Amino acid sequence: MNFFIMVSLFLSAALGVFRGIDLALLTDAETGLCIVGPVWLRYGALAVAVGAAVAAGRCCKPQAGALRGRCTPSGVVALAAAVCYGEAAVLRILWMGSSVAMLIRAALEALCAFWMIGLGLSWLRKDWKTPTRSLTPAVLGSAVFYWCVLARFMENSSSWHRVAPTAMVWQLLAGLMFLSALARALYLPGTSDGRTLCAGGLAAFALCLCWELPTVLQTLVQEGGGALLTPTLLFRLGLCCVGALGALSAVRCTRTEQGA
Repeated sequence: MNFFIMVSLFLSAALGVFRGIDLALLTDAETGLCIVGPVWLRYGALAVAVGAAVAAGRCCKPQAGALRGRCTPSGVVALAAAVCYGEAAVLRILWMGSSVAMLIRAALEALCAFWMIGLGLSWLRKDWKTPTRSLTPAVLGSAVFYWCVLARFMENSSSWHRVAPTAMVWQLLAGLMFLSALARALYLPGTSDGRTLCAGGLAAFALCLCWELPTVLQTLVQEGGGALLTPTLLFRLGLCCVGALGALSAVRCTRTEQGA
């Protein structure tokens, strides 16, 4: 594996550990406000991890074509993401069916689940084929991240001292950038930029998995298994799957580079 990729993955994992300690000991669980240390320390750690991820992805020479082939781990993670987004869509309709905005989001989550199913099955096939016949499902399946970015700004405003809502925007943008680059690599290989794909995948790993997983675990500890029946937590779990998929994609591209 490329040395810079390894450094990026290590820093992202360290970010996850730091975030877990921060949530457990240094942040108020109810308000989300920092009670120990400056808030800028959190943003600084995020900036270092994401900056290293983008730099690692841009400085190597990954081959995006490596993703057009069988890969069981990627297929399993994609199907796990499909389950999370599909269940989130169903629960959102059942619980919040009277809200037009929630119905739109549920529809976008369902489209994302549909694309992830095709993506997962294509990677599990021995004779790899594109997930769907056209690029449209991939575009619509990624639109949920764009919608959630807009919704984040339309919801109640938050102070910079509440790191989670602000970081969520960065997480969604990282997921959107990675999935967009992934779609180009799978459907339009001649136009794909391997460096953008690798950088987006590593950034998604840092933000969507390493930063988000401690929050998911904290919610499960506080609320128990019943939290798995809420669309919010299921969406967050799907976000973690996208982050894991980003790391797998970056590693696969880099292995091709070194094997050339």
